Amino acid sequence: MQFIFIISLIFAIPCNSLFILLPLYLYPDTSASAWSNVTAAIAANENVQWQIIVNPNSGPGTYPPDANYIAAISKLNSYPNVVTVGYVATGYTQVSYESLTAQIDVYAQWSSYPDADISVAGIFFDEVSNTATEEVYTYYQRASDYVSSKNLADGRVIFNPGAPAPAQLFDDADTIVQYENALSSYNGGATIDSFQPGFNNQTCVMIHSAAEDVDVNPLVQTMVERGIQSVYFGVDCCYQAFSSVLLGSMVSAVAAG
Repeated sequence: MQFIFIISLIFAIPCNSLFILLPLYLYPDTSASAWSNVTAAIAANENVQWQIIVNPNSGPGTYPPDANYIAAISKLNSYPNVVTVGYVATGYTQVSYESLTAQIDVYAQWSSYPDADISVAGIFFDEVSNTATEEVYTYYQRASDYVSSKNLADGRVIFNPGAPAPAQLFDDADTIVQYENALSSYNGGATIDSFQPGFNNQTCVMIHSAAEDVDVNPLVQTMVERGIQSVYFGVDCCYQAFSSVLLGSMVSAVAAG
């Protein structure tokens, strides 16, 4: 009877799998000083999981990245609650497949860098088209398949149309950003209801242009209740500034579930 009670108790405890997906496009500077607010937030609660998008040059740039990026990315990779992914823009399918694969190859090469762990676990594809055509589906399926073929840890794939996506795109991504816009345009549950139904567990809500003292708790609670997979709140539309106040509030809200 005691065993049955323990099992029942385990299943009664709510499980919050919401994680933070953070676009870290800011240059790190020496000793990752420009990223210090982010790394402090990461270290504040190891139970909160982060996926962090690194973007040295609107993509990987040349191999290897410069010394400041090497130090900063290896620091991110030292945290047990962080996974890093590399940024690649697709230009709404206008970037050639050859260009995409060349950039993915550079990120894959990072895993063989001998002096520090700068490996990334997957790719964040930006400027993703949400037009429901076979041409679009084929383009992103090929991109996703190429990531899977490379040495990128778990080969995770993130698509960012920044708006509701057609169902077929979810076949080729672990996460899709179905909202990327200002907080002033976000309507909580009503916005979530506009997403492709049945895929909240693969959906990210990425909110920018928020005041640093905004109360994110009710917004995060609604996301948890609706089964949203990942979230970000930021003060800057271009992900070049990170408020320690808002980062701390976001971490606390996600940890509370």
